Amino acid sequence: MESEINYNTNRIEKETNDAEILKRLKLYHQTSAEKWEAIQKAGAILSEKELLERGLIAEEQLEDYETTSTGSLDRDAGRDKYVFASHRPANYGDVTLEIDLSALDIAGAKVATAGDWLNFVNDDESEKYFHDSEISATEFVKYLVNFLKTLPDPEWFWSKDDPRISELIGQGMIEKMNGNPEKIRSFYKLHPEIMFPKELPLQYIKNVKIEK
Repeated sequence: MESEINYNTNRIEKETNDAEILKRLKLYHQTSAEKWEAIQKAGAILSEKELLERGLIAEEQLEDYETTSTGSLDRDAGRDKYVFASHRPANYGDVTLEIDLSALDIAGAKVATAGDWLNFVNDDESEKYFHDSEISATEFVKYLVNFLKTLPDPEWFWSKDDPRISELIGQGMIEKMNGNPEKIRSFYKLHPEIMFPKELPLQYIKNVKIEK
């Protein structure tokens, strides 16, 4: 039993060090084939706000998901001025763009470590929790070194296929309805949102995968 504990401890230490995280961490932005053509013409992935300012989309198109995936909650929070990315493809389109990790050094880039918790903000406490979760993107790897050690298994962050995560969601939603949001918050922390201000130039796109 002791050897098993030592093995698991050593494995977690190995899986949560800087070098291992840098080896495994990837950043993605997904879009449609049509939008990918527009991105290439613009020379960058543009935030919704930048698209509006350049006259590439109109105000009346903001509620059209085919035009923009930025929602009203993001606009109200001022997040429409960011380009969003994730550490796993999020099924937002047929074109998957892999972003070089050097983009984390872009000035003003940040990470919402609470993930998509903005959809649950309904009081001052939850709003503070969400905004306090934002860190500079330059701190993301350092944050992951510590965060992954808090998980029952670091693979929860890297992989979708673990029945324990489904259990966490179910338990978390029940507990949230009873006034305790901690478990469901821990689920959303598995999906941090990486945000780049204004635009993400094509020089940061290292791979393009187009589903036919």
